[in-house]
Amino acid sequence: MNKKIILSTGGTGGHVFPMIAFHDYLVSKNYEVIFITDQRAKKYFNKKMQDKVKIYNINSPYNKKGLLKIFAFLKLTLSTISSFFFLLKQKPKVIIGSGGYASFPVLMAAYFLGIKIVIYETNSILGRTNKFFYKFTQKLLLGFNNINDLPAQYQRKAVFVGQLLRNAFNLENSKTHNKEKDFFTILILGGSQGAQFFGSNLAKIFSEIFYNKKKIKIFHQCKKEDVEQIKYSYGSFFNYELFEFNSNISEIMMEADLAITRSGSSTLSELVALNIPFVAVPLPTSLDNHQYHNARYFEEKGCCWIVEQHLFDSVKFIKLITNIVSNDKNELIEKKKNMRLVVKQNIFYKFENEIIKYF
Repeated sequence: MNKKIILSTGGTGGHVFPMIAFHDYLVSKNYEVIFITDQRAKKYFNKKMQDKVKIYNINSPYNKKGLLKIFAFLKLTLSTISSFFFLLKQKPKVIIGSGGYASFPVLMAAYFLGIKIVIYETNSILGRTNKFFYKFTQKLLLGFNNINDLPAQYQRKAVFVGQLLRNAFNLENSKTHNKEKDFFTILILGGSQGAQFFGSNLAKIFSEIFYNKKKIKIFHQCKKEDVEQIKYSYGSFFNYELFEFNSNISEIMMEADLAITRSGSSTLSELVALNIPFVAVPLPTSLDNHQYHNARYFEEKGCCWIVEQHLFDSVKFIKLITNIVSNDKNELIEKKKNMRLVVKQNIFYKFENEIIKYF
């Protein structure tokens, strides 16, 4: 039996990591898997996977003007033609698209060729590529169970399966990170590309809050070029460590009592799986404001706090963090309890069960 599947996704960490997790599961079940993404994703693949990855050199046409927009659409068109011949050669049974503009060419070609399409939406609001294709898909699999912008006539296609997470972020690991420590640990995550707002700005605030307090430790994710500036902002506050984006970040996460983070769906779901309460600061420029909706989902379930960047007030932020760290450990405990209720198990099996019928 032909068990060939193509996984197609955008090139950010939030798009790629869930699909890498599903790739590993499918390979363990003897499926033949091909990965399609864009050039941003190259850094996420090990040498063993690189031979199974097709990279598109394309850019999103959104937010572009004039000739740049025309050029971006031309690249998408040429990539769609290329995908048409690629699919004729590969003959996959199913294409699984999880959003991002890199998914568009292969999904469009699959539609014309009559190949079965399954869409997986990791965010709590449909991305633009997924929104374009859900009317053509056999199934729309959801990472969140509250997609609000899905027309009623297509809701019958929708199935809530939960968030695909890498093996490092499983429930067993979440039970081991709560070991006794002599200090309270805060993790600052700016996303796979780092984030300017999460750089020297937060470093300066934390150096003022926790100046020379030895019972506080901070792990701060940053870009290599920002290291010296962030060190300067921390000043003489010495109980911190800076690190760049790390694919083995679960080991650092498991040290944390609290995270300050952007609101990509995979990052928030990883924190929930590891039972780490967080303060979410959604990226205000995220497409269709999806990061805010991701954070809002978990806030409504009592798992986190939200601080909106455009309303940021350093005095209120300092009060919030001080209260969490020093005065209200009961609220942290309550959020951990709520997280355990949110985690959905057997996700890979449920995902596979939804696609196996197309083989």
